[in-house]
Amino acid sequence: MGAADTSLGDDLTLERVGDGAAILRMNNGENRFTPAVISHLNALLDEALADESIGSLIVTGSGKFFSNGFDITALSDAGNKALAFVGTMEKLWARLLAAPFTVVTALNGHAFGAGAMLALAGDLRIGRTERGFWCLPEADLGMPFSPGMMALFADVLGRPAASRLMVTAERLPPEQQLTAGVVHQLVSEDDLLTTAVGVARAAAGRRGNNLGRIKSLLHAEAIALAGRSV
Repeated sequence: MGAADTSLGDDLTLERVGDGAAILRMNNGENRFTPAVISHLNALLDEALADESIGSLIVTGSGKFFSNGFDITALSDAGNKALAFVGTMEKLWARLLAAPFTVVTALNGHAFGAGAMLALAGDLRIGRTERGFWCLPEADLGMPFSPGMMALFADVLGRPAASRLMVTAERLPPEQQLTAGVVHQLVSEDDLLTTAVGVARAAAGRRGNNLGRIKSLLHAEAIALAGRSV
């Protein structure tokens, strides 16, 4: 794609792909979130926000997973700081919800838990036709949802779909993701990134304070509640 690459380790990269589009790629197997990973993601988002040539940001994973959510060991090791750890992830997707550029999430594979939430932070969301489950497994894991999470689900999916998916922990295959509003379109694996880049380039000219204000008002409750304790 003729791009310059900036990385914080090989696991997370920010790649400019021309015509105002950039790709933030997670490339670490299951792409689970630790405090260090979240810190790196925030740093790359800072870079994208500071670079006014970036008009749209694609967030994607690699291989089998978009993201399998929190690193359970890191969450356990956090002890009494676990809620604060979870809150940092919520604040990350809240930043994407409020960003003054279009965010495109390209679901290359499975998206579970916090990974499923990050997927919903895309203004435009593209999934694969062949495989990849999207799931909120917390009801099966004995884990609560925070007010910010609930606001995000209701905001993006609508309350009826959100309430069903939260209490049933359903694993949605691609076609059901489309029906539930998790993604806006499905394309083949081979076409996923090309489609995402095309969508991002088409939207790049909208970057600016007006778009940021529209998004911030659209997601006002989810943004305001992000990071609050259960």
